[in-house]
Amino acid sequence: MTTVFFKVNDVQEKEMKQFMKEEGYSNKAEFFRFLIKFYKFHKTDEQKRFEKAADDFDAALSKALKTKKFQKMINTPLEEQLKDV
Repeated sequence: MTTVFFKVNDVQEKEMKQFMKEEGYSNKAEFFRFLIKFYKFHKTDEQKRFEKAADDFDAALSKALKTKKFQKMINTPLEEQLKDV
């Protein structure tokens, strides 16, 4: 397990102790493990919006590539596609 050192000012220390007491954390290690998990899986509205836009784009691209025009290109050998180049 990795040891991490960092400085927390007095105001943050007080807030952290109060929060730990309210939420029932027994020590700082447990508290910070929870924060890491929360940070890893918590997403902002902007991140969610970006992921949705990327998913929508992926779906639209997938649909477009399934059309006859693109299927013909995909199924044509590369040498034949590049013979004019």
